Amino acid sequence: MRAFRLPRLRKRLWGSVAVIAAPAAVAAPMLSSVHPVLGGGAVGLAFAGVGLVIDRRIGRPLSATERGAGIIAASNPGHQLELNARHWLGRLPETIEQLGGTVARSRREMEEAASAWTTRIEARKARLETILREIREGVVVCGTDGRINLYNRTARVLLDGEPALGLGRNINEVLNDGPLRHALGLIEPAANATGSADTELVCATTSGERLLRCRVARLITDDPGTDGFVMTLTDVSRQTRAALRREQSLRAAVESLRDPLTSLYTVSESLRLAQQADLDADADRFGRMVREETHRLTEAFAHLSDETTSMVTDNWRLEDLHLGSLIAGIKKNRQSTGMPRIQCGADVWVSAEPYLLSQVIEALLIRLAGALGVSAVAITGREQGSLVYLDINWSGDVIAPDQLDEWLDAGLDDVGGTVSLREVLQRHDTTAWSQADLSRPGRAVLRLPLPGAPAKTESPSIIAPRPEFYDFAADETDPVLALGDQADRRLTELDYVVFDCETTGLAPGQGDEIVSIGAVRIHEGRVMHGETFELLANPERSIPALATSIHGIRDEDVADAPPVEEAIRRFHAFAGDAVLVGFNIAFDMRFLRLKQRRCGVRFDNPTLDALLLSILLHDHTGEHTLEGVARRLGVGVGGRHTALGDSLTTAEILIQLFGLLPDAGITRLSEAVSAQEKMVEFRRQQRAF
Repeated sequence: MRAFRLPRLRKRLWGSVAVIAAPAAVAAPMLSSVHPVLGGGAVGLAFAGVGLVIDRRIGRPLSATERGAGIIAASNPGHQLELNARHWLGRLPETIEQLGGTVARSRREMEEAASAWTTRIEARKARLETILREIREGVVVCGTDGRINLYNRTARVLLDGEPALGLGRNINEVLNDGPLRHALGLIEPAANATGSADTELVCATTSGERLLRCRVARLITDDPGTDGFVMTLTDVSRQTRAALRREQSLRAAVESLRDPLTSLYTVSESLRLAQQADLDADADRFGRMVREETHRLTEAFAHLSDETTSMVTDNWRLEDLHLGSLIAGIKKNRQSTGMPRIQCGADVWVSAEPYLLSQVIEALLIRLAGALGVSAVAITGREQGSLVYLDINWSGDVIAPDQLDEWLDAGLDDVGGTVSLREVLQRHDTTAWSQADLSRPGRAVLRLPLPGAPAKTESPSIIAPRPEFYDFAADETDPVLALGDQADRRLTELDYVVFDCETTGLAPGQGDEIVSIGAVRIHEGRVMHGETFELLANPERSIPALATSIHGIRDEDVADAPPVEEAIRRFHAFAGDAVLVGFNIAFDMRFLRLKQRRCGVRFDNPTLDALLLSILLHDHTGEHTLEGVARRLGVGVGGRHTALGDSLTTAEILIQLFGLLPDAGITRLSEAVSAQEKMVEFRRQQRAF
């Protein structure tokens, strides 16, 4: 590698000196017999001295000029060559810098010439962004492979708990992919025949925080690379909670009539008793009137109660819901709610109110764990006729009928206890019972028959194509072997997450902790300034004054921040399978990997170090600080010593390095990783000496 051997030019100069010196070395014994001063090592020392002078005045300046010219040509036309003033290159460096200035002017002229076209394109893009921004539904556009190409602000708000949302990430990292894959399979025949088709589904986010109603439309166009599908998203969990609040108010109003009716009935009974005692002749007539009025009020109350219940439950919209997705969302809450472990095999569709049904299943699971000590269940869904049998299976005894009735009559805690489990099941025209599992002795089943969603199991009818068009103008393992399928991919084709950590100190193995993580994505060779990650972390120890003087983070700043483990888990979700990049990345990865077992995650992503790549390309200088490298490559530095600020600077540096690496024969990920591994070994050897 160039960083630990002489550049080719300097090798040739030293080779020329050696060739010239060789005859003199052969003649040295004969010269010594003529004159002692000319013998021995004097000739060799003379040529060595000449060689050192040539190397210092010509070789090194030429090598630095070559590297600087590469930066001027590929990255920063305004770069100033880093040369010792005492060189013998004459006006060559000055001429190269003048050429750089000419290149810079030419680039500006080309940009000005193209501005008329870019202005028109940007205007169209701005109109599209305005339209998308004002759409109240979330919109996500994906390619055929599921990778996200576009999303609007509403989608970002709806999916704010999903750190994996980002351009170039796969939609199955954001939404449960079972129902989505099934829905796409259903509309594929219609899309192939007409160029467009759509369907609806309800699925959970991967975190399980929300249930979303999604309309998916397949897009097949004549423009290569633009096929895919577009999704609109609405949050059905929030709608259900609002409906339940309204129901609670209506029920309270109806129930407020019960006590006056009871009092009226009591008065009528008292009058009846007075009549029997012949206390007053008018008591009979008055009592009869009160009883008749009470009867009419009671009938009116019963009718009002029925109508209120009907009006409220009619607002519970039954959705075509993928049962496996619903259970996947419930599994996410297992740790925090005390449910048993869940194994699920339910690739079926039901017609249900998503939020309330999930609350019923969750409540039953919690009671199984608390009352019967069930630690693990298997949940399956089986179609039979127009029904889908949801079976919760466990090892142990069946639920006694009286106990199950008690569970079903209990209110759902998450909706204020105003709706019972039984009422939700009745709305779905079903109930629940427990029985022994006849196929496996010693096991029991809790069964809920649910209405199926037959529309999801049949191919949709092919409809005529619509005329609308959419035009988007947007360890110890060998590190090279560990790259797998990504090894041969070109550097410019990969997705990257450039990150940085601020810490309490420099010794993670001695108790120092992360206090901040910042990161930014690079997608298709562009820094995505709108897709960043920035999170403070509570190290649960005091931050030393020296560390605070560098990054400015104090104890009070992190008092309410999540613990380090949670911050690392969120960053892991944000990073996905992207290549991780840092400036001196080994430092940051050390902090992450020491915590990964406790966090339940593993950082086995490929890694690149912008510092090592800079040294590899520019070994003619010792200036390799973040500021020095940024200045050399024409990159602005902002937010220094903040995790996100340093990440953004490193990302811009990486983009510039990508333009220079091909000159070093590095175009693929495996080549870059191999080069930086050799650099690590070279630096290790340097420290040894």
